[in-house]
Amino acid sequence: MPRKSNRTSQIGSFILNQDRQRWLSLGALALTAVAAIDYVTAFKLQLALLYAIPLLMLTWAAGRLFGAMLSLLVCTTWAVIDVAAGRYLDNPQLLYWEWGVCMLGFLLLVFGLSLLRRMLEDAHFQSRKDTLTSLVNKGGFYQIVSAEMEVCRRYRRTLSIAYIDCDNFKMVNDQHGHHVGDDLLRVISKTMQRKLRSSDLPGRLGGDEFAIMLPETSAEACRMVVEMLQQRLLQEMADHHWPVTFSIGIATFTRMPSSIEDMIRQADKLMYAVKHTSKGAIKQEVFGG
Repeated sequence: MPRKSNRTSQIGSFILNQDRQRWLSLGALALTAVAAIDYVTAFKLQLALLYAIPLLMLTWAAGRLFGAMLSLLVCTTWAVIDVAAGRYLDNPQLLYWEWGVCMLGFLLLVFGLSLLRRMLEDAHFQSRKDTLTSLVNKGGFYQIVSAEMEVCRRYRRTLSIAYIDCDNFKMVNDQHGHHVGDDLLRVISKTMQRKLRSSDLPGRLGGDEFAIMLPETSAEACRMVVEMLQQRLLQEMADHHWPVTFSIGIATFTRMPSSIEDMIRQADKLMYAVKHTSKGAIKQEVFGG
């Protein structure tokens, strides 16, 4: 089984984590407000549902372990507030019973929400995966690169896109059948996943066209990585007796363009410049310098 890269395994999280800071802030504010109401009013009415709302918000933002620890803190704080308000003077044993029930209920909510989030992330990941090659598809690639662009724009980092086209792929399909063409695409996918760094993101944009995101990599280092990958891909093609070469355009951005479409367009243009002149070569350009 091909390994799943660090970038690819987080596809679902890019969408679900976009408002993480907002969830943390709102959850902390809501939790403080509920605790204050509980203390000031000294309601006999149990406020478990009100406490559960900020608890779930914070669990969604920060994860299951944080939610479990927060449950312990909330239940203990709740018990301290009740004791300070004198609610258990007549029946101290009731304090332990209510603390245990509250803790169990919160933990069930936390673990249930964590399971739901994992299911949503898995479903989102599957929707962004190319079924033939197991690489991210065009939608997933654009989504992750867009998020990476924002990071690079904020911290002034370099980002490169390598656009790869398989020369003579149609010839293989016509002469040997589409099943062989599918095998060829799978070999490319597996080679990319084995030979690229865990920080790099390969994706299939459609047909016989692939792209690779190479974050925080200088133009020279980026070209070296792509050249090594090209040589390995050519070796795989030779081993299978497939007359396929790879035309590659590399667009390295020291300053981020306005959109992901602009970034992909530049890399695509460089790839076609290779394809229309000397197939099987690499053309690179640096933008924003």
